[in-house]
Amino acid sequence: MKKILTLALLAITLLPQTALAQYNSDEEEEKVFSAYVEADLVSHYMWRGQDRGSISIQPQLGLKFWDFSFLATGNVGFDKDDEQEINLTLGYEKFGFNIGVTNYWQTGLDPENRYFHFDKTDTAHSLEGNLGYTCEYFSLQAYTKFWGNDYKLDGKRAYSTYVELSVPFHISDINIEAKVGITPFESAGKREYKGKTDDLGKPYAEPVYFYGENFTCNLISVRATKTFHYRSFQFPIFAELHTNPYLQKANFLVGVGIVAF
Repeated sequence: MKKILTLALLAITLLPQTALAQYNSDEEEEKVFSAYVEADLVSHYMWRGQDRGSISIQPQLGLKFWDFSFLATGNVGFDKDDEQEINLTLGYEKFGFNIGVTNYWQTGLDPENRYFHFDKTDTAHSLEGNLGYTCEYFSLQAYTKFWGNDYKLDGKRAYSTYVELSVPFHISDINIEAKVGITPFESAGKREYKGKTDDLGKPYAEPVYFYGENFTCNLISVRATKTFHYRSFQFPIFAELHTNPYLQKANFLVGVGIVAF
């Protein structure tokens, strides 16, 4: 009888500790690894001051392991003429500093739209390096393309670079983010015939730049987001004024998303 009582007391003593250890183990695992899936529906696809298409669905998959992250994003337009994208990013973040590499792929750059075609002279892929710092007051990010479809008008490697400063703030329960983006020097470019002619009446191929022909301001934008929560889901609704001073363009877009953790 004494043995039974001793074992019972021992079980009562160890059970809470075992449960607590299991809880701490689960909590620690959650900190080590996390994931989310998101899908946004936007009225217009704007990216770094560029008009990339009309109504679009933009899926995302995010994975994080310790300080490393993997992000897959895409874009599919409702208009059959809109370009499609698949973008894959590997990143590392510590103490607010981040570094990463993104592989961009989009239709329209390769006549056959081949995903596994990696000839740097005519591939639809491009690689971009990213370096930045983020804190509660601002985020400063710099992006430079270093491989793939990224050439100047003269055929030389462009190393197209984009630098963006974003500042978050709040009004009531609405999150607002203001952004300014610039390119410090000439970016990739190509010549396109747009119906213009020269002094002799011959068709003129006008230069078109990925970001700009020199130091330019590509983006001034403000986005307001209201997020609704339901269990493990979030439903962000956002509106954004997106302008490009260099191209003298402006767009107002809205969107809604669903985020599952």
